[in-house]
Amino acid sequence: MGTMRRRAAGVVLAGLVAVGGALASAPPALADEGLTVGASSRYVLDTRATTVEASLELELRNVSPDQVTDGGVYQYYDNAFAVPVPAGAEDVVARSGGSDLPVSLSRTEDPSTVMARISFPDLLYRQTRSITLTYTVPGAPPRSEDWTRVGRGYATFVTSSPGDPGRNRVEVVAPDGLSFESTVDGFEPGGSGDTDTWTLTQNTDPTGIWAVVSLRDPDLVDERVVDVSGTALTLESFPDDTKWTDFVAGVVTDGIPTLERLVGEPWPGGLQRIREDATPSLRGYDGWFDSDGDEIVVGEALDDDLILHELSHAWLSSDRFDERWQYEGLAQVVAERAVRAGGGDPFTQPVVRRGDSGAVPLNRWGGGAGTRSTDLEAWAYPASYQVTTQLLGDLDDDTFASVVGAGIRGERAYDPPGTADHTGGRTTWQRWLDLIESRGDTSGAAKVFRTWVLTADQATELKGRAAAREEYAALDEADGVWTPPEGLRDAMTLWDFERAGHVHDAVVGLGEDAVAVQAAAEATGLDVPGPVRDSYEDAAFDEQYAALASSLPAAASAITAVGAATAFADEDRGPFGDLGEALLGIDDRALESLAHLTAGEVPEAQAAADEVQARSGWVVPLGVGLPVLVLLVVAGGVLLTVLLVRRRPSQLPKHARVAQGVGLDPLQVEELRDPLVVGPQQLDVDGGVDRLPVDRLEAVRAEEVHLEGEAEQPREAEVARTHDEPVEDARPDPAAEERGLHGEGPHLSEVLPEDVQRTAADDPAR
Repeated sequence: MGTMRRRAAGVVLAGLVAVGGALASAPPALADEGLTVGASSRYVLDTRATTVEASLELELRNVSPDQVTDGGVYQYYDNAFAVPVPAGAEDVVARSGGSDLPVSLSRTEDPSTVMARISFPDLLYRQTRSITLTYTVPGAPPRSEDWTRVGRGYATFVTSSPGDPGRNRVEVVAPDGLSFESTVDGFEPGGSGDTDTWTLTQNTDPTGIWAVVSLRDPDLVDERVVDVSGTALTLESFPDDTKWTDFVAGVVTDGIPTLERLVGEPWPGGLQRIREDATPSLRGYDGWFDSDGDEIVVGEALDDDLILHELSHAWLSSDRFDERWQYEGLAQVVAERAVRAGGGDPFTQPVVRRGDSGAVPLNRWGGGAGTRSTDLEAWAYPASYQVTTQLLGDLDDDTFASVVGAGIRGERAYDPPGTADHTGGRTTWQRWLDLIESRGDTSGAAKVFRTWVLTADQATELKGRAAAREEYAALDEADGVWTPPEGLRDAMTLWDFERAGHVHDAVVGLGEDAVAVQAAAEATGLDVPGPVRDSYEDAAFDEQYAALASSLPAAASAITAVGAATAFADEDRGPFGDLGEALLGIDDRALESLAHLTAGEVPEAQAAADEVQARSGWVVPLGVGLPVLVLLVVAGGVLLTVLLVRRRPSQLPKHARVAQGVGLDPLQVEELRDPLVVGPQQLDVDGGVDRLPVDRLEAVRAEEVHLEGEAEQPREAEVARTHDEPVEDARPDPAAEERGLHGEGPHLSEVLPEDVQRTAADDPAR
């Protein structure tokens, strides 16, 4: 079972109390010593006729002897007997000895019950009388003042048997397959054939047996499916009670989104059905959330406060909170806010006091759905509501949702909001108090707990808490936006204030270093590396606290250095500066330092950043100097090439770099179109060659020995030597034909454009 709600006096309970009062006010026949009573009642449900046929067998005996006094003889007699019957009872008939007896009905304080007074002739000492009382119970429509119900598939009615202990019996007979519930325990199931019988023989109180019973055919219902927040909810009402279905559908559709906002969590599911049934009221409750059956069970009342209270138990239950007062008080406060948000008027809770008779510390209130309501429930429900209102009632909806949502999620008060619980445990009363004070900023919460919630032993746990929280708050302020180390947060969550003091002393000096890291990051525009912050916030052991004393300053230094390195790399220094940066690898090293820092590799980040700093002075000199050096090298190479070319003899006459269309044939001159040829050096023609053959033709078949690469002079033939004989013939090469005018070619350095004529058409040189 899950959770439920009870009011101080439910409708059914009020009726039953009235019945008991009516019995107590009956005629003297009910006196302890005057009359003995044996009683047996039987109630048969007729589902086709939708009625209950009731019969009561009474066996009365007068046990008051006559008394003889000086004044005479006094006789004690009985002439009437009263029993409670449903207010709507019809055909009420009493018979005794084959004759009808007069029966009169009178109202009681309970609109559902009347007293049937049976009259008979005087019953004297030792006389007995057997009486049979019969009547029919038709039931009343839903939400009538008379809560007796008999309809298709369901029935709720009172049973009674006013017999003495050991002489009492109640039987309820119904078609098989119906569920059975009663306001008292002890009914034994039985029956045969197509009927079931439930029998009770033990008195429920000194006046006999009285119990309200409910029978229900689970298959005979009206259903409607409502889709809300991604969940399909089935509404099951009594047959033909469409008014209830319409009402609940509207409350669910509008209410669940409101509840989601108020508790700060989406609809968690875990609910399949909302069912109309009298069962909760028979156990003393307005309704309950049955987590085992995934259903909410409520009565026929059109009570939005009740529906929203039970819906809120989807979040607020024993699965999330340790103590019953926590989730019941929260459920009622949440329902109240939801009703007001929808423009309605919430149920007014009765006012109770801590000093009331039967009051207990709320942490001692146990039980749950499926148990029977007691006087403690009548006090504890409103007390839980009052306490929760004192703790959270002044919060706006957003703050209220942040506190309640944190409790639902199992968050620890000393972790950042939204951080999942490390243990996955439920929210204990200690953690609930911490959350209320930390997230709700509620003052005086500890005093409320001490007054209403805690036992004497639990109150001693508050010792040292206030001082520990003050120290924690000071450290949390000193370390900037970071959260104090895990070891301290864990000790505070577990209320281990001695350990919390030890951890506080170990880390109290680290706050300044933590702020220095944050300041360095802010100054450089960099993010604090996750591993660096984690090393502080996740520290849980003494050696980790000690290591932080050096690692945090190192991190601050590295962040500053990396910030400077990346800023230096990002500067615009023009093409020469960019060249210097590229040559020195500044960008690469700066990015490397940032990557190391982001990964939490502080020494490596520092080293890379320091390298950028060391190279920074060479960026501009190298960027400017390298191009100059290159130019000097190029110029030197050109000069060297020129010098070498001037000094090197030509292998063959060449006419390099001559404009297209310029012929070098001395007998064929073409128009040069203005270029001025100054000297042979411009044409790479060596002026030392004399008598070259015209048109570069060699005069010999083979090259002259020992004159590598040069043309042989035909008039200076050499005689073959002995060792040359195998290579060359001893005869001279034939002389080349002379075609020049003076025996040598033209000197181009002496040819100017104005001295050049175009070649004639019949020029023999062509």
